[in-house]
Amino acid sequence: MRQHEMEANPSVRAFLTIGTLYSCFFCMLTSNALLSMPILGGALYLAGLTALRLGVMLLPARENLLPKAFRRGFAAILIFLLILLFFYLIYYIPLNTTDFWRLAGIVFCLTLRPVFAWYFMDKGLISQKKTGNSLLCFLFLQVLFLLPLLLLLLSSPLSRGAVWALIGGYLLCGVLESFPPDRMHERTRAFSREDRTELEAIRGAHAYKMYKFMMLFVIAGVQATQVLCFTYIAMTASVLIPCMGIALLCTFAASLAAEAVLRGKAARETDPNFLLMIGLAMWMCALVLFVIFLNTPGSVFSYISLALCTAGATVCARVLIRMEDDMRRAASFTVGHEPGDAIDRAQKLRILLSSLGGQIVSLIGLTLICLFTAQDSPKDWDTVFRSFSPFLTLPALILVGLAIVFTVKFPLTCQHLEKLRRYMEIRESGGENVPLREQLERVVVQKSMKRYGIKAIIWILTPLCYHRVRGKENVRLDKDIPCVFVCNHGEIYGPVVATLYVPFWFRPWVAYEMTDKNEILDRTMNGVFQNVKRGRKLLNAIMGKLGAPFLAWIMKSVNCIPVYHDNPRKLMQTFRETVTSMQAGDNILLFPENAETSADHRYMREGVSEFFTGFTMIGQMYSSKTGKCPLFIPIYANKRKRTITFGVPTRYNAQISANEEKERLCAYLRDEMLRIAGITEAKPAQ
Repeated sequence: MRQHEMEANPSVRAFLTIGTLYSCFFCMLTSNALLSMPILGGALYLAGLTALRLGVMLLPARENLLPKAFRRGFAAILIFLLILLFFYLIYYIPLNTTDFWRLAGIVFCLTLRPVFAWYFMDKGLISQKKTGNSLLCFLFLQVLFLLPLLLLLLSSPLSRGAVWALIGGYLLCGVLESFPPDRMHERTRAFSREDRTELEAIRGAHAYKMYKFMMLFVIAGVQATQVLCFTYIAMTASVLIPCMGIALLCTFAASLAAEAVLRGKAARETDPNFLLMIGLAMWMCALVLFVIFLNTPGSVFSYISLALCTAGATVCARVLIRMEDDMRRAASFTVGHEPGDAIDRAQKLRILLSSLGGQIVSLIGLTLICLFTAQDSPKDWDTVFRSFSPFLTLPALILVGLAIVFTVKFPLTCQHLEKLRRYMEIRESGGENVPLREQLERVVVQKSMKRYGIKAIIWILTPLCYHRVRGKENVRLDKDIPCVFVCNHGEIYGPVVATLYVPFWFRPWVAYEMTDKNEILDRTMNGVFQNVKRGRKLLNAIMGKLGAPFLAWIMKSVNCIPVYHDNPRKLMQTFRETVTSMQAGDNILLFPENAETSADHRYMREGVSEFFTGFTMIGQMYSSKTGKCPLFIPIYANKRKRTITFGVPTRYNAQISANEEKERLCAYLRDEMLRIAGITEAKPAQ
């Protein structure tokens, strides 16, 4: 499904892949009213729905939509479920009771209704019928199944009030399940050989593969979570109407609330990866809270936990839908052309399979708990059917945990997604950007991972090392021309604060000694800790075993560019890598102070030392390669005032000689830093 299709009705389509599960809830309520066994009704409905969907998917017209492994695997699962259900029914359920057969008839009607609903809705959408005709078809469908349902309920010993409450619940479930986004209509075409070749190429992209697994486990987790939710509500809420109200509040209303939050400006501008992790964390924490509150049946906190589960699941589903267009771009980038509709058909099939998988996992959970928790005594079985087991949360916990694993493995950050959009725009206009394409290949196609370790360190250190950011209004970045941030060093203070508080994407220059753990050990012991006398051997051992490897890992994690000050040949490698990175859209952060020019040959803690002037070659090389002149933006990190301030930028001037421009840039940037520090007046930019 494409994003613009999903946006047509976001409050419904974002979450209601669980449409048919409202009928599962209705079967649980009916089973509770007839037999006082809500789990039985849910298990029968899931078994019937699973068998029906598998049967439809294994029809000859659809066989070549699914790989053989899928067909064999699902057939084996179906046989396994039927065997379990056989023992479950034959040995432990009194088949001679008329109430059981009434329940079976009701489950049969509720199982068939979604099939007819999909048929009418799809035919209406395909032929573009008017809304009135679709509404008439929907009403006819409800009446068609309402008559046998009414006969079955009226012939039962239930009171008339309970019967009409169940009828109302049936109609409400019909409304909620009539617009499932995971429908597959009759015009679904089989995959041709060309389609399969294209899909195989797309599956080779690591980023797309991780996205596919994220979506599979999120949708399956939604199914398992809602079965858990409905089972608990059906077993703890004793009155029918409040029971239905609680179910709607915990599912549909919670979904709408999450939708409203996600439509806000702040959520739209937030990194989708971050939102996805928030949704999964909320979902997992709510499941854990639900288990904690199980000791107080019917507690309002249990229902609140279930509502939070729904909200977290909705956030995850909406974020994945928002990423659909980006994943189409990733597929287009991988195959080298705009993919056909095979990718959309494959996506619909994945949604159906994952939805079915979540229902199968839930059914297995319900059945196994009943089989292995009870003994031979009918009283024990009555206890199982009437009590909620905390083990029912395991399927949802496992599926959400797997979704978290693949979300962590998803390699694309918001910067990568933005670069992917920019590259596709360049390619569509007939241009090419080789450095950007090569960088994207490393994260989209090849196996890579986001570096969560350094992000966690930054999140921990940022509140502990609080600084105010000033002068941000001076920075107006051009998406087509990256900039060079130039910051004071201040010993280790400048690099740390700049890494924590510069609110723009950048790659830092780092002395090559800080990228090798052996060189780091020598540099720190003879530099930072050169005045330490006592315990020097112990400090050297700690730095050698822990400190140096940790610092080397940090430098690798921030994607630094090593600088070789004492090797002119390797220094040119630094400049080439820098310019290539800028062509790919990366900003650069560097610290050009020369500590040797200060009185004690150390970096100044206040003020700014003289600069190495070689860094200005970045502007010359980038300008000669692209014909564009980058911005140089001064930054001053003030330890005493705990501020980091952006100065007025200046643009590289390619119209004057390289030596003159080198002198002008160094003088301007240093004077601007000193002006910010309040030490001297800055010279005006030329």
